[in-house]
Amino acid sequence: MRKMSIKLGPVYSRLASADDLKGLNIARLPSTYELRHHQAQTWQKFTNSDAEVIFDTALTGDGKSLAGQLPMLADSKYALLLYPTNELIKDQVKQVERYIHDFGLSSTYQTLYSGAITDEVEKSGAISRSTVIMRWLANRTYILSNPDLFHLMSSYNYGSNQDKREFVYQIPVQFDYFIFDEFHIFGPPQVISVMNILNYHRIAYPNRKLKYIFLSATPTRLFKRLLDNAGFQIQEIKGAYSPVPHSDYTEEPIVRPVSLHLHSLSDRGAYAWAEEHLGELIDFYHANPRGKGVFIVNSVATAKRLVAYYKRELEEKQGIRVEENTGLTNPKARNDAMSNPDVQFIIATSTVDVGVDFRINLLIFESYSAGTFIQRLGRLGRHGGWDEYRAYALLPDWIVDRFAAHFAEGSEVERVTFLETIRTQDEFARVRDGEAITTVKPIFQPDQEYNRYATCWGGLQTAHIIISAEDWKIGKQGQQDFSKALRAQYGKTYNIKTVNDWIGEQVKRYRAMAMEDEKLILTELNSFRGRSPLDCGIFDKTDQHFKRYDLLFLLANTNFHPLSEAKFKEMVEDHHENFEKYRSRELGLYLYLESYGEERETFILESGYSFRKKLNQVHVYDNFMIQDSRVLASHLVSSVNDQLAEIPLVCLVVQGKPADFKRQHGLHSLFPTYRVRDDDGMEGSIVFGLDALLAHSLVFWKPTKDDEDEMFIL
Repeated sequence: MRKMSIKLGPVYSRLASADDLKGLNIARLPSTYELRHHQAQTWQKFTNSDAEVIFDTALTGDGKSLAGQLPMLADSKYALLLYPTNELIKDQVKQVERYIHDFGLSSTYQTLYSGAITDEVEKSGAISRSTVIMRWLANRTYILSNPDLFHLMSSYNYGSNQDKREFVYQIPVQFDYFIFDEFHIFGPPQVISVMNILNYHRIAYPNRKLKYIFLSATPTRLFKRLLDNAGFQIQEIKGAYSPVPHSDYTEEPIVRPVSLHLHSLSDRGAYAWAEEHLGELIDFYHANPRGKGVFIVNSVATAKRLVAYYKRELEEKQGIRVEENTGLTNPKARNDAMSNPDVQFIIATSTVDVGVDFRINLLIFESYSAGTFIQRLGRLGRHGGWDEYRAYALLPDWIVDRFAAHFAEGSEVERVTFLETIRTQDEFARVRDGEAITTVKPIFQPDQEYNRYATCWGGLQTAHIIISAEDWKIGKQGQQDFSKALRAQYGKTYNIKTVNDWIGEQVKRYRAMAMEDEKLILTELNSFRGRSPLDCGIFDKTDQHFKRYDLLFLLANTNFHPLSEAKFKEMVEDHHENFEKYRSRELGLYLYLESYGEERETFILESGYSFRKKLNQVHVYDNFMIQDSRVLASHLVSSVNDQLAEIPLVCLVVQGKPADFKRQHGLHSLFPTYRVRDDDGMEGSIVFGLDALLAHSLVFWKPTKDDEDEMFIL
C-alpha cells in the first residue's frame, strides 16, 4: 500500500471594500452581516451591469448561497433556486429559513420536487400535480426546486398540452432570475438542456431581462462556447484568498487546517481499508471524544457492508453511534444520520457529494476524479470546534504516486495552490531546487468532455423545443417572425457552418425519428438525466423498508427473490404506505431483498438480436435476458427474465470488455457499462439510456472489425 501525508493550510476570504459595495442596497443588510468580496461582486454584476449569466466560483464554504440570494433578500427580486439533488434542497431549507429571519422578511418558502408534489396531491385528493405546481409558482414564495423539474416545465415536457404551454409561459413571467447551485456536476446533455431554455427565454421574452446565476460552477469549455456563440453577456466572479490572517480578510478561516493522508486501495477496496485501519479510527475517537466523521464511498453496496461492520466494531464495542446516508437508505434513517447530534460517524455515498453541510472533523473518502476529490474534501474543515481536522483519501496507487510527484511528504501546502494543482489537466514543467527541468503529469486523468455530443445529439434536444414552440404558435400573430428568430438564435448557438440550415436539418431528423421506432430515443433525450426503466419495487429485509432501485445494481450487489405484484402491494398496504411510491412502472418487477453481498456478483446480458452491422450506433432493443447470475440461479423462477425481455431499452453496443472500453475512452471506473452477448455468440459491452448517447459521441465514427464497409451517418 502506498501512503503519503501533507498538511493543508487554512484559507481566509477577502472582505468587500467600500468600492465593492457602491450602488448596492446595503441598508437592507442585517447589521451582523459583513459581505465578502465575491458576494458583493456577484450582487454588483447582477444589479449594475448588463451581465445575463454570472458564475460565482468561490471556494466551498465561502458563502456562495448568500451571494446568489442577495438580490432576492435585499432587492425583493423573485428567484427560482435550483439544486441538483433533493437531499440538497432539504439541506438548504435551513439556510433559507435563517436568511428570512436575519433579513426580517415575512416571506415563506416552498420546496418543489417530486416527493413534495406527491405529498400535496395525497393531502388534497383529486387535485392534479400540474395544479399543485402552478399554485406554488404563482404564490411567488421562495421556491427551492431541482433543474430536472425546471427543464421539464420549461421545455414543453411536463403535463398536458395546456399545462406545457402554461409552464413555459409562467416561469419566465413569475421570476426575475434563476440560481443554479453546483451545476458543474452535470454533463453535455444537461448543459444543452439549460442552454435551450436560456435561448428560448431570450427570444420569447426579450423585455424580461432575465438573469441566471451559477454557483460553484466554473463553466466547462462546451458551456462557455455555447454561451459565447449565443451572445450572452457573461461575468465570472472568483473569490480572493489569503493563507494567513489579514486585516482585510475574514477574522476566522473559511476552511481550517487539515492533515491529509493519501492511501492507495488494494483490490479488496474500501472495506479492506476499513478493516486494516480500525484501530487508527478508534484512537482518533478516543483522542477526540466529541469527534464527528463521514466515510464517503463510491458504491452503495460497499456503504451497506461498512455500516454493518462499523455498527459492530464502533457502535456495539466502542459506543460510537454509526448511521448511513445512501440511495438505498430509508428517509427516516437518512434524516436521523444528518440531524441527530448523537451520531458520530456517517457512512455515505454520492448523495452527500454536492453542497450538504457537515459539521465534522474526520473525513474518509474514495475518489475517481479531480472533481469528486475536490467536492468531497470540501466537506471538511468548514466549522470550528475541534483542535484536529483529519482526512483520508482512498485512491488508486498510481494517483498516490502522482501526488508524490507534485508534493513532498509531510509538506505544508497552501489550500488554493493545492486545489489549482488538482484541477490542472495538462502536463507542465517545473524546476526543483535548481535541478534539471522535469515534466510532471496531472494528478488525475482529464475528464472526458464528449466534444462531439453537441453535434451528435444536442441538435435533437434543441429541435424538440423548436417544434413544440412552433406548434404552439401556429395561427397566432407573429408566428412566422417568432419561428425565424428562434431558429436563428439556436443556429448561432451551435455555429455549424459546414451544413446549410443545420438547425432545419435537426428539426427534420427529429420529426423522422418521432414517426419511427426511435421515438424512445427522443424520450430519453428529453428527460434531462435519463429515464429509469429498470427500477424495481423492493422490500429491504435489512431495515424493513420499501424502496425502488435499479435491477442491474441489485443483481450485482444483493441477494433477493422475486415477489408478485399482488403480494408486494399487499405488503406495502399492510405497512400503511402508498403503493404508488414503490411501484415498478415499466419493468413491473418486485423483489424481496434479503442481504447485501460481500463481493460484486458477475452476470452477462444476453440478447435475442444480432449486433452485426449495428455496433457503435444507438438502437432500441428488447428481448434481453440475464445469464450466469448466481442470484437468479438460486431461484427456480423466470419472472426476472420474463419481465426484462419485454422492456425496450435505448442501447449502444461496442466491441471489447467494459473495462477496456472505459480505459480507451477516458471514462471513469463507475461509468455504467455491462457485458453483453448477442444471438450470434459475439461478446461485447453495452451502455443504456442517456449514457448510451454520451458514449455514442465517442465511437460513432469508428469502423469495426465486421463493419468496415458500413458508412455511419449522423
